[in-house]
Amino acid sequence: MIRVQPERFLRGTLPDLSWSDGGSRLPPSACRKLTADTVRAARVPAGLHLAFTGAASTIALTVRTGERTTVPAPTLPEALVVHVPGRPSTTVPLLSRGPGTVRIELPDRDPARTVRVFLPEAFGTVIDGLAADACLEPAPRGPLWVVYGDSITQGWSVSQPGLAWPSLVADQLGLDLVNLGFAGAARGELPVADVVAASGAAAVTVAWGTNAWSSLPTSAAQIAETTRLFLTAVRQGLPDAPVTVVSPIVRPDAEGTPNRFGARLTDLREALESAVRAFAADAGDRRLTLVPGSDLVPAGQLVDGIHPGDEGHRSLARGVTPHVAAGVGLPARRTEAGVP
Repeated sequence: MIRVQPERFLRGTLPDLSWSDGGSRLPPSACRKLTADTVRAARVPAGLHLAFTGAASTIALTVRTGERTTVPAPTLPEALVVHVPGRPSTTVPLLSRGPGTVRIELPDRDPARTVRVFLPEAFGTVIDGLAADACLEPAPRGPLWVVYGDSITQGWSVSQPGLAWPSLVADQLGLDLVNLGFAGAARGELPVADVVAASGAAAVTVAWGTNAWSSLPTSAAQIAETTRLFLTAVRQGLPDAPVTVVSPIVRPDAEGTPNRFGARLTDLREALESAVRAFAADAGDRRLTLVPGSDLVPAGQLVDGIHPGDEGHRSLARGVTPHVAAGVGLPARRTEAGVP
């Protein structure tokens, strides 16, 4: 077996951030300034995977599993999941906690095809070693795309990793995705805006606001000001990157019902959208795009009245893809895992 450094193959982390050292999608400097729920959510390895090409038929992973995470997507398997384009996904259980070795048999395929091995969200999993029976090469990287949001962005409630709307958009456009979706959090945290600003991203998408109605209730005025400050912080580090803001998707129980501060979800959505338009107008920011979220996902595609299932994430991806593509100057082309 040929041994290689697994960090070369890991995708889904910010530049210069080592998952094996910190086990977080956010750097320690940001975590020290954030609330505990956001810090815990950042320990969910949402979107993290190994990505490689080559003719290997067998790989062996040295895996270290730690504590259970607090807010993994509840519909995902508690296992490694292997994606090979044109083949059914393979689920590979982790046989024990702590360190261990897992062998994965790969199907026949074109060696140029990208194989992705997704980490389970349910555990703080680290890949310490990677070996193969033939040479592997890291999959090609595209432009860096950083997406910030809540549980919907993180990937609640898809059936397999790689089916969340950010992953679908990234696959279709050939982007290198970092998913900063934090279930139960995403309150427009300024330390996270600073992380995004320092990422060097070629493009940014911001999609939050649903939690602002109930679990993190706020007023229309506050969500508008939070949106303005978040965009200001992002622009301080990324003055020219295309930024797409997606307002909250439909949530039937919240649309016309006031929260404790008297704001309906329709009020919060309108305030967020107005803040984005005002920011673009005041700053003359032609690289800022608003995607109204109310019609992106039909209510029937919400599995629990809040979170989209697989079809709902496909709908969301279809609505967002053209705007991200236009921002980075790419055609909305279909790739190996394009949005149907």
